[in-house]
Amino acid sequence: MRLIAPHHYDVEIAGKTERLPMLALDEQRAIALLMDIDMGLAFADRAGRALAERFAALKPDVVVGSATLGIPVAMEVSRHLGLDRYLILQKSPKFHLADALFEPVRSITSDTPQRLMLDRRQVPLLQGRRVVVVDDVIATGASIAASMRLARRAGATVLAAGTILTEGIAWREALGEDAALVHRLGRIPRFFIAGGAAQIDPASLEPDMLADTEPTPMPH
Repeated sequence: MRLIAPHHYDVEIAGKTERLPMLALDEQRAIALLMDIDMGLAFADRAGRALAERFAALKPDVVVGSATLGIPVAMEVSRHLGLDRYLILQKSPKFHLADALFEPVRSITSDTPQRLMLDRRQVPLLQGRRVVVVDDVIATGASIAASMRLARRAGATVLAAGTILTEGIAWREALGEDAALVHRLGRIPRFFIAGGAAQIDPASLEPDMLADTEPTPMPH
C-alpha cells in the first residue's frame, strides 16, 4: 500500500485526536489505516481503559480477541477489567490448531480468504462463561462476526463487542442484530480514489456524519 493525498485522516479516539495515514488499497480504494501495535503503550492503555469502562457493568469473565491487531486490545481491556486470562483466536495455521474449531473470514485489507481458529483445548475457558469480544477495527464485520460465532460454539454467552474504530456502515448489515452489541471509541468512513486523491464515500457515512461532510460525487 502507498501513501495517497490527503496523506492523513484525523479521528477522535477516547478523547484524543489521532492522525491516521491515508493509504491506497488499490487503484480505486483507499483506507485511513489504524495500526494499534505501532501507536505505543499510552495509546493502548487509553483505548483499553475506555473500552473496559463500557464493559465493567456487564461483569464479563473473559475477553476474546483475534490475532494479530486485536491482541493488544484484548490484553489492555482485560487488564483494566481486572481479569488475568484472555483468549486469542488465531488466523495463522499452526501445528497445535490442526483440530481447531474454525470460522471463515475475509479482511478488507487482504484478498486471501482466511480462517479464524479456536484451539479446542481452550474451549473450557469459554464454556458457560460471560465474554466480550474485541478487535482493533470493525470494517466489513466479518472478523468480529466470526469471533462471536466461535465463542458461542464454545458455549459462551457474548455480552458485547468492542472496537477502537468502526469503518463505514457495511458492518451493521453483516452483524445483523449483533450490531447492537458493538461499543466503539471512534468511527471513520470509507474512501474511493478520484483525481489521484482519496475522497470520502458518502454511502459509507452514518446519518449524523452527513452534516459534517461535504458530499463527494462517486467517479463514473
